[in-house]
Amino acid sequence: MRIAINGVERAPGSETLVDGIGGTTVVLTFPFPVDRSSVDPFLARSGAPSWTDDRTVRLAFPESEASLGFKIAQVRSVDGLSSIDLVIVPIRYVSSEVLSVYTVADALAPGGPKVSGSWRVPVADSVAASPDLSRVLLFHSPRMPSGPPPRVLELATRSLIALSAEDGSFAFGGWLPDGRVLLVGTSVWLGPATAVPLRLVADISRVQATSARPSPAGSYAAVAGADGVSLVNLRDGSVRAVTGSSGSCDPGLAWSRDETLIAWIDCATLAVRITDVATNRTVRTIDGVSRGLAALPTGDLIITRDSGQTGEGARSLGVVYSFDGTEKAQYLGYAWSLSADGRYLLNIGSCCAGGPTSTISDLRSPGMEPVMLPGLASWTVDGRILVAGSFTR
Repeated sequence: MRIAINGVERAPGSETLVDGIGGTTVVLTFPFPVDRSSVDPFLARSGAPSWTDDRTVRLAFPESEASLGFKIAQVRSVDGLSSIDLVIVPIRYVSSEVLSVYTVADALAPGGPKVSGSWRVPVADSVAASPDLSRVLLFHSPRMPSGPPPRVLELATRSLIALSAEDGSFAFGGWLPDGRVLLVGTSVWLGPATAVPLRLVADISRVQATSARPSPAGSYAAVAGADGVSLVNLRDGSVRAVTGSSGSCDPGLAWSRDETLIAWIDCATLAVRITDVATNRTVRTIDGVSRGLAALPTGDLIITRDSGQTGEGARSLGVVYSFDGTEKAQYLGYAWSLSADGRYLLNIGSCCAGGPTSTISDLRSPGMEPVMLPGLASWTVDGRILVAGSFTR
């Protein structure tokens, strides 16, 4: 029999690697007219199998399909005189992952989450989607310093643009609200997604960056490093240390919506300090041992603390504060984000079997069970939910 995958004939039983981008098409051509009832139960419904005639069946898998390989236990001929005992079609993805987007209404649909769009993208050490979900930035962190240079993938055309920056790996890569790319390594690089090379904003090699966070309007980048937190002015390239900060921990970074305040974790006490950007003075301290820190779309911040739970699947405690230090809510889970109106809660990275998942809850309907989403979820600028999942290496 003949097996063609994406138009290329393959030897029966031989493993085929595909990138999955744009979907994967499999055509099976049998050496005799077959009894379709002996084949149909073994064909994946996600491939939308369609028969051309009694000898040829076509499967068209969407790029969001998690697994492509399949086997047919026994193929019988129409006349009952011939058979094939076993057909194996082993197909595997090259390193990739699926990005899927949901509206809130579709995520909470009565019949289960309904995806609005999905794209399979090449795996990099880190992936960041642009605010309008038209492009994806692929780059490598110090954990994988020998990878390719940073690239931008255009989701509509699937074209790749290599971005020239002298650093081999980056502590942070992301997008500013205006669609420019920001990369932070031993230097800070900035420019349009089509710019080759990116513009060198500042040399921060002395900082030894471990993480970074741009401010909401893109005026600054807060950079955590070996000696503490520094602020890089993205307009003029000036760099200054945040008074009182020190290194040796991952301090977490959270900006107020108006860019006037930056919150960070004091490595000496693990309390959260809030610094006035203009005066470089600590204006507020939130006491308590903090393990993580993030800004929320609501304009508040959330601090991760030990919940006291132990064992596999133990959850952390997330405490929401306003930037004036007022406690507003507490949640058990792993990591969290609230919708801009404060109504919907994403619990991100829920544990355990089968890979990471997230859940979404309607806080105005406390009796409603959280709905599971297949991957790591985040809010988009326009209030949709982006889920990174179906990871393969």
